[in-house]
Amino acid sequence: MSDDIERVPVTCIAVGLDLSLSSTGFVLKAGTRMNMETVKTVPKNFDNDLERLKHISAELMQRIPNDVTMVCVEDFFTPGNNQQIGAAIKLAMLGTVVRLALYDRGIPFYTVAPSQIKKFCTGKGTCPKSIIIREVYKRYGVDCKDDNQADALVLANIARVIACMLDPDTTLVTDGEIPKFQLKVAQKIIDERPNYNVREKVDG
Repeated sequence: MSDDIERVPVTCIAVGLDLSLSSTGFVLKAGTRMNMETVKTVPKNFDNDLERLKHISAELMQRIPNDVTMVCVEDFFTPGNNQQIGAAIKLAMLGTVVRLALYDRGIPFYTVAPSQIKKFCTGKGTCPKSIIIREVYKRYGVDCKDDNQADALVLANIARVIACMLDPDTTLVTDGEIPKFQLKVAQKIIDERPNYNVREKVDG
C-alpha cells in the first residue's frame, strides 16, 4: 500500500478552527460530509471582551460533536508591529478560552503554526492569504467565502491526516492521494507541536 494514499479512520470526524474575534472559521469533515461556517461577532453586541470570548467559544463548542476524532487550531501569531499588539493579545485570550473549553470536554487537539497551515496547503511556509484560498479551491474543490474558512478547511484536513497517522485501524477512502510534503508536515506537528487529550491508539 502506498504511503501517498489517504487513509482515515472509518468514523473519523475532523474539525479545523481558525480563531478570530470578528470572523472565526469553522470546518467539520466527516467522510464526504462537510460543514463550513464563519462565526461572526461585533463588539457592540457584548457588554465586554470576556462576554464576547465566552460567546465565540460556546458557539464553537455547540458545533463540535462529542465523538469528534481530532481538532486542529491555528496557533497564536507574533505581532509584526506595535499596532498589532492589541489585536494579538485579544486573539491570545480567545485562543486560551477555546483551548480550555476543548480541554475540559476531553477533545483531542493540536495547535498548528500558521506557517504549517500554509506549507500543508501549498508546499511553502510563506504565502499571501489569497494564495491559500486559491489552493484550497484547486486541491479540494471548495470555494471558501473568506480566508478564515480556507484556513479552517486546511486545519480540518490536517486533523484528518493526524488522526489517520495515530490510529492503526484505518481504511481507504476515495478523497484521492496525500502528497508526501503534507505527510511530512503532519508528522512534524505530531512530533513537535503542543497537543492535549491526544492518545495514540495501540493494538490489543
